[in-house]
Amino acid sequence: MALADKLRYHAYEWNKHDTIGKWSMMQILVTNDDGIDSLGLWHLAAALRDMGLGQVTIIAPAEEQSGTSMSFPPRDEHAIRPVSPPDSIFAGIPAFALDGTPVNCVTLAMLAVVAPRPDIIVSGINRGLNSGRNVMLSGTVGAAMAGVVWGVPGLAVSAQYVRDEPMGWGSAAWAATQMLPLVRDYSSSEGNHPLILNVNVPHTHNPAKLRGFRQTVLSDFFYGSFIAVGEMMANDQGGQRFRYTFDRSRFPTAFDELTDDGAIRAGYVSVTPLTPLAVHPRINLDGLLAILRS
Repeated sequence: MALADKLRYHAYEWNKHDTIGKWSMMQILVTNDDGIDSLGLWHLAAALRDMGLGQVTIIAPAEEQSGTSMSFPPRDEHAIRPVSPPDSIFAGIPAFALDGTPVNCVTLAMLAVVAPRPDIIVSGINRGLNSGRNVMLSGTVGAAMAGVVWGVPGLAVSAQYVRDEPMGWGSAAWAATQMLPLVRDYSSSEGNHPLILNVNVPHTHNPAKLRGFRQTVLSDFFYGSFIAVGEMMANDQGGQRFRYTFDRSRFPTAFDELTDDGAIRAGYVSVTPLTPLAVHPRINLDGLLAILRS
């Protein structure tokens, strides 16, 4: 069965059956790279809890860690503290803030220091898309990939950002609840490796307005093609300080609908299977390496 068909099947099965008993013992780690204060993080955790998908624990960075990818500084000293929910609707969700990267959060969770070892990592909801080649820079995606390195499946969830519009946290959280059973079932099937799904959700406040789920590949879009160094200013150490700037007016607007960026702009939830450890499938270096040995 193709992944796109599985998406439809599992969404149907989830709505048809009472699965609370089946999933209630699963341990779910929710983390992100936007930090513990992001409402997307809390809406995601609450949706997973309210759907009875498992026991949810939040371990998230104390500060924003966007763009940290799979960074893991193991020698730094870290501090972790319990956190109260920002609203009563999130009451009862155990939550901790860690002064580290998303991968630091996953590592602490896998070592079962403050909560039971998770069976799945759910990362998000990111404020803005994680699509195209940019996924390699994303701390949101990096956390899900770190889980797979530890041997558990991962789900990275991002919501499209539209300037001056409230974020569509609810729709993105709903999409996550539809994806989690698929990730768990696929990864627990005999012969399958733990699965990472990178999920990007179009901007909407009503899930009914989404056109559906579509399996995609990564687009060629890369922020680095549109980045520049801003004004250089002297600092006290005899060097110079600066910020990177993006020329958003040059960002592409047309994408093939088979790509993640294209599917999102066509109104579909983009679902891209990823892997953190990949060997190039076609290249053969034997001839070149033989020259080095001669």
